Amino acid sequence: MKKSRVLAVVMAVLMMVTLLPSMVFATAAPSGNLDGKLKVKGTLAIGSTLSADYSKVKPEGITDDNVSFSWSLKDGDLLTEVGTDKTYKIDEKDLGLPIVLKITGKEETGVSGELTVTTQEVSETEEEAKAVGEDPDAEESEASADSESSENTPDTEAGTSEEPDSAQPEETIEPAEETESADVQENTDVQENTDAQEPADTQEPAENSVIEVNGEQSGPQNTDEADTSGDSQTETPDSAGTAADASEKNEEPTYSASAYTEDGSGILDFGSVEEGYTEIPEAQMVTITNNGTGDLNFKEIAPENFMAADINDAPLKSGESVAVWVKPREGLKAGEYKDLITYQTEEGADVFFEADFTVKEPENKKAEDHENNEQTDPGETSDPAAEKIYKLTADPTELPFDDLTAGYEKVETTSTVTIKNEGTEAVTLVQPESEFFDIAPVSEVESSGNIQLAQGGEQTFTVQPKLGLSAKDDPYVEELVFASDESTEASATVTASVMVKTETPKTVTATVKPEGPLKFGTLEQGYETAPDAQPVTVENTGTEAIRIQLSAPEDYEVGEPSAEVLNPGDKAATFTVQPKTGLQVGDHSDTISVTDQNTGNTLAEVRLEFTVSEPEPEPNPGLSVTDSLEFGTKEEGYKELPDAKKVTVTNTGNTKIVLKQPSSNAYTIGTLSATELEAGDNATFSVQPVSGLSQGEYLEDIVIANDANVEAYVNVHFSVTKKKTDNGKKANNLTGIKKPSDIKDLPNGTQKTQKALKLPGTVKITTTKGEQKASVKWDVKGSSYDPSSAERQIFNVKGTVILPEGVKNPNKISTVIAVSITVNGYQGTEAAASDNKITGIDSNGKYDTNTKITFTAAGAGMDNTNPRKGDTRYQPKSWKITETRTWDGEPYTATFRVSKPGKYTLKVTFGQQKYDGSSWKDTGTQSESTVTFTVSQAAVLTATPSPAVTQTNQKSAVQTGDSTPIMTFVIILIVAVVCIGGILVYRRKKK
Repeated sequence: MKKSRVLAVVMAVLMMVTLLPSMVFATAAPSGNLDGKLKVKGTLAIGSTLSADYSKVKPEGITDDNVSFSWSLKDGDLLTEVGTDKTYKIDEKDLGLPIVLKITGKEETGVSGELTVTTQEVSETEEEAKAVGEDPDAEESEASADSESSENTPDTEAGTSEEPDSAQPEETIEPAEETESADVQENTDVQENTDAQEPADTQEPAENSVIEVNGEQSGPQNTDEADTSGDSQTETPDSAGTAADASEKNEEPTYSASAYTEDGSGILDFGSVEEGYTEIPEAQMVTITNNGTGDLNFKEIAPENFMAADINDAPLKSGESVAVWVKPREGLKAGEYKDLITYQTEEGADVFFEADFTVKEPENKKAEDHENNEQTDPGETSDPAAEKIYKLTADPTELPFDDLTAGYEKVETTSTVTIKNEGTEAVTLVQPESEFFDIAPVSEVESSGNIQLAQGGEQTFTVQPKLGLSAKDDPYVEELVFASDESTEASATVTASVMVKTETPKTVTATVKPEGPLKFGTLEQGYETAPDAQPVTVENTGTEAIRIQLSAPEDYEVGEPSAEVLNPGDKAATFTVQPKTGLQVGDHSDTISVTDQNTGNTLAEVRLEFTVSEPEPEPNPGLSVTDSLEFGTKEEGYKELPDAKKVTVTNTGNTKIVLKQPSSNAYTIGTLSATELEAGDNATFSVQPVSGLSQGEYLEDIVIANDANVEAYVNVHFSVTKKKTDNGKKANNLTGIKKPSDIKDLPNGTQKTQKALKLPGTVKITTTKGEQKASVKWDVKGSSYDPSSAERQIFNVKGTVILPEGVKNPNKISTVIAVSITVNGYQGTEAAASDNKITGIDSNGKYDTNTKITFTAAGAGMDNTNPRKGDTRYQPKSWKITETRTWDGEPYTATFRVSKPGKYTLKVTFGQQKYDGSSWKDTGTQSESTVTFTVSQAAVLTATPSPAVTQTNQKSAVQTGDSTPIMTFVIILIVAVVCIGGILVYRRKKK
């Protein structure tokens, strides 16, 4: 019985083991829409390898197997894909560009949606990359992108690099990890800095540094009042979450900001220096924090007595902070400067703080003043307690404001005035009431509605024109009198003035200079250097800002304007224009239109004039001469000369040729009719055998020499036979051989055969019985002709005349003849620029911001795999949409994606090359092909979660994410069931 119990326990244990997979390993595989924050791990330096980090990506458990990858380089609005692997190794070509990682969920694994992250710009070394970031974790680029925004705008990157030209900032900063929110009552970082700089008994609480606009706080606050009010305008860290919730519920954004000084006092104290100082006190830092839910866009700042850093790199997002420096200006006169430094935003949430600086009079000047005071009335002595003195002064005493336009909704500038008690007694300062100006103290200590000002004390007021002032011809001028309750003599007057002008009509106009056409002159076709670029200036002559857009004439290179946006009064923008190289013969006049992108109106036009003329031909001298002259046969002692024959020499080239008088011993040569031959001209001379020639063959080439060294000659033949003697039967003896005509203008590459070279099979011979034909055996192989040469060749082929049967040659006349043959040079295959193509992208095609576009540049003649000297082709060199990118070699293909909707033009530049017999060489001629296409915003896709599979509709196994083999446990389960069944059967039988 005990054995059966033990066995039952063992079986029970085995059954429990079989249940382990469902209890331990059945972890659900990640499923759902991508959400959260995607990071890029790795150093942004050449040679480093980057990878994706899913630590903050939802759903949890995402791995490389659940998503696909797309690594791209971001160049403005252009994204060029460079990899699709899990990792990406940074190449030299990436230097200076941000890298965009986009992951897309694989729906077959249950994951959908997209996340995108954009890094900082790639640095050359790891040290430079680390120096770019502000924190030690700058190597990790982090993006916050939920699945909905990722799908709605697939190409919107949220990374760590800042793109000033981008419509959306590329960086998401987490203030909770780097800087405390400016609304938190206790600033830990400021407190720690204070601890390091001051003794414990002199520390000020960090909350004294809060200066908040729109939150009704300014300067050091009374802690007790803040506690008892019950409704502090200062937000706690939870407010950030509340702001985020409000954003999610599409509530109106709120705008507010606050400033923290380094010492927690809310005032920047730069100490004192003597007048004439040359060394400016060191700059002090102020941290400005966005406390609202909306982005803040700060305006430029230019305080009168201090210098301050602008906040204009990018909008300051909700919860973010930025540190700015402030320092006094050089050359300030003696006096006390207590300025209110105000940072204004376009949203109306202004933030300000006080900056103090004292410039003392030099000691020598004080001594002189003291001496002058003593010499004034040496007989009198003063009694300080004799009477009370009440005196107030104002600095400055005049407050002129910038002109305003009727209907203004806010005043851009705020001025300050400081009232100082220079009397011997404390006074109650009465704030003036004004009809035209708003007056408010910067910080105040109230007593019965007025301000208590101790002896030597100061109070600063802000002054600005009121809203709603109407336009008039003269300015609003008002004297603001700051008085005291104690004495009517103790008052300070400040004169404030502002001009309100009538609103001028809005105009959008511009002018260009030069007003006349840009003349680039005339160049010959084939020019390698384009005319110098000429500048054009655009000046805004209207009342509204213009956004410059330039048309791009096909035959000109138009540079980017020095400024895209011109506000009224801005310095004129400049761009350059230059004709392209490789233009064909003709008039290339064109016009550049200057358009305002905001209105679409054409503001001005620039006329361009440029002409390409026919090139002067390269010198190509050539002469043609009468083929040959045959003078027949005469017997020795002939008295009658053969008739003279005329030879014509024609200039077949394109340059002038000067001929030299030919000469001969066996022939009389007449004088040339002309020695200077222009192209197409001809000259003649006569040829006649001389008398008294003895028996023989007078076969001669009469050469016409010339200054161009062009080969020119005429072949002449005259035969003189031995005087006949009547010996009975007349013999058939050879008296002469008529030379065949020269062979000219054979095509390059003609085969080296008698037939191909057009050599005759027979020639005419003369005998004592008349003319006959005789066959010729040509020595073609022995000639110098090279059929593989691309050069022009002139060569002789010798042949031996075979005398017919019965013909004797008692006079031993030479039977060897020669024929001159000319084979033209190879002219080369000329590739046409019109055959250059761009494939893979449709002309006037329409794509969306999700589309990856791959195109191929096919240059004319690039398929010539067996080139000969003189062949040409067009090799793809570069392509451009917004920036120019080059190809190093085949394949001439590129892939890109445009993230911003609009109309774009893809331009591919082809360079002409010529084969020199061993390699292809650039000729300097270029041709361009373009394709225009349109990119629209991708359709909004909303991911719908798949319905949960229940026991009633499930048709496939549940994916658990566990790869543990289950069969082992199934086998154990079967064995356990069999064993238990066996035990039960055994026990029943035993009973």
